[in-house]
Amino acid sequence: MKMKTKMKMKTKMKMKTKMKRGPSARHALETLAALAKVRLLGRKIPIFVEWNVTFRCNLRCRYCAAFEVDRPELGAEAICAGLDELWGLGTRWITFGGGEPLMRKDLGAILEHAKQRGFQVYLSTNGWFLPQRRAELEWIDHVNLSLDGGPEIHDAVRGDGAFDKTVDAMALCNEQGVPASLQCVLSSYNLDAIDDVIAVASEHGVPVMFQPATQRLDSSTKPNPIAPPVGAYREAMARLIALKKQGAPIRNSLPGLRHLARWPDPTPIWCSAGIVTCSIEPDGTLVACHQAQIGAFLKGGEPTGTVRDRYAVARIPRHCVQCWCAPVVELALLFSLKPGVIRNALRTFL
Repeated sequence: MKMKTKMKMKTKMKMKTKMKRGPSARHALETLAALAKVRLLGRKIPIFVEWNVTFRCNLRCRYCAAFEVDRPELGAEAICAGLDELWGLGTRWITFGGGEPLMRKDLGAILEHAKQRGFQVYLSTNGWFLPQRRAELEWIDHVNLSLDGGPEIHDAVRGDGAFDKTVDAMALCNEQGVPASLQCVLSSYNLDAIDDVIAVASEHGVPVMFQPATQRLDSSTKPNPIAPPVGAYREAMARLIALKKQGAPIRNSLPGLRHLARWPDPTPIWCSAGIVTCSIEPDGTLVACHQAQIGAFLKGGEPTGTVRDRYAVARIPRHCVQCWCAPVVELALLFSLKPGVIRNALRTFL
């Protein structure tokens, strides 16, 4: 009896020390208060930040050239100091991406610092190394994985074995109780494979978000050889809109899908860059928008000043009508108070 009591006490202690996943009421209120300051008072608060901690990657995806970017990487200590600055600026949601962030051996220390600081911690990964790094899931609130089709198509776009690694990573997240979602990049390879992607998402109980491959390679100014043909792409988007209405586990909202369906035609949308969002590159360079400003970043020198200094002078893209990054589109439409987007966001969080 005494041994059972001790075991129960140990279990309770473990439960108390385990980090809670998902936004707390205080966290949600702080985010809403910051958004109100932005909208009503015209403040700039980087509530949502993407930090690309490396451009190194184990895969060679056909629409990405991040692995070609030769820039130094900040050490874990400098990144953690930057996270403290971001917290002081009002950042509450941080996404660690790349390249492949799990190429960094010290990522666990960075994730732990971010979670202990109070951030909602998201990890954007191809999933390849996640089983070997499962202990680090303790510090992650959400894992975003890539899936571009069934085994043949996904591997043709990303590399042999990539599909199985994504499926293994999804299974691990489900096993560990870590929320996960899929990101599907629509290219010339997979416009007729969206049903396969949704089937995989349904099988594993995760939502999937779709967006077009850009006309330039990701993290590059070079043309993208697998950018989708416009006519076939729009047919695929019409199919996604129909599937969304039927209840498929598509994370995009209907207004978000309709916006993306206009790619690549110039389409105005409220721009969050440098107002409530920004990106930090591996060397510490802070840009308002990674996609819009990658050319300037690649030509630029070493960053100077603190994170606060860099955010204060972050150039906000003017007259940009080429926003095709699905999560940013959703945020822009949410901030524009589109009812369908608000309902979709509430369903996602609940």
